[in-house]
Amino acid sequence: MNLQKTLGRTMRHRSSDAELTITPIMNCFLIMVPFLLLTASFVRLAMHDLSLPSLERKPATAQVSQSTPVVLNFLYIRETGFELRSPELTFPALPKRGTAFDWGSLATQLQRIRTRYPESDEIIIAPVNSINYQTIITVMDHCRENGFSNISISG
Repeated sequence: MNLQKTLGRTMRHRSSDAELTITPIMNCFLIMVPFLLLTASFVRLAMHDLSLPSLERKPATAQVSQSTPVVLNFLYIRETGFELRSPELTFPALPKRGTAFDWGSLATQLQRIRTRYPESDEIIIAPVNSINYQTIITVMDHCRENGFSNISISG
């Protein structure tokens, strides 16, 4: 009997002490939330208008005939530099100058294509997988500056 009274008091005592303390978990959140905010990388997305080259040529002026051939210009971006290919024109490869690409020579070659084919405003850029995104965007900007408004990217 005495044992039952003692167990009864112990059971009542334990049930009244069973309070939930949330202070430790709140301390963890207090430390984790600023840490996660500081280490989060926020991504900026930029959109670029790309248009695919058309197989049908639309004449820019009335003087251009409907039989104008389609001119496919390819610009290969490699780790070692640029290589530009255009019909009936041959260009030497443009190796890097040290660690930087040769942007001036690229602009010169693009202008030669525009001089030879003034109606052509299409170019296909073919980078290798290891070329970073910023280099591709810079190449696209140089192509636009030199009169190539229809830019395609080939993978």
